[in-house]
Amino acid sequence: MKKSVFIAIFTLFACVAVSMFAANNSDTSMAVKKEYTKENYPIKVHHGKLRMDCVSCHGEGPKSSYTELSTKDCLSCHKDYKTLAKRTEFLGYDDNIHASPHYPEMDCNLCHSSHQKPQNYCVMCHSQDSMQKLIVP
Repeated sequence: MKKSVFIAIFTLFACVAVSMFAANNSDTSMAVKKEYTKENYPIKVHHGKLRMDCVSCHGEGPKSSYTELSTKDCLSCHKDYKTLAKRTEFLGYDDNIHASPHYPEMDCNLCHSSHQKPQNYCVMCHSQDSMQKLIVP
């Protein structure tokens, strides 16, 4: 009986935590908040090294029509989850979120954002030092 109560409470806590995280990151559009400049919407260093610009991800058209990218958009360059896990396997299984046993096809936007500070989604549940130190570009 105690075990089932514990499992129910833990499950409820996990659902609330995930909902709170999702609510904090639910802005699905890049509504015009600021002038579209590299200072206001910086491109990630690794994308900049590849000489990518706004059009590389958002396509042609007025910048005011740009929206947040979807996982499908990300995978148009990053291929698929299996390839992405292979590219990041040097992190080790325990630290390689792209090889996650929990979310094998996680939405990229839960952790990554091209123009905002990234989130370490793993630490919502995991407290290991290795997860705390995980670098999310």
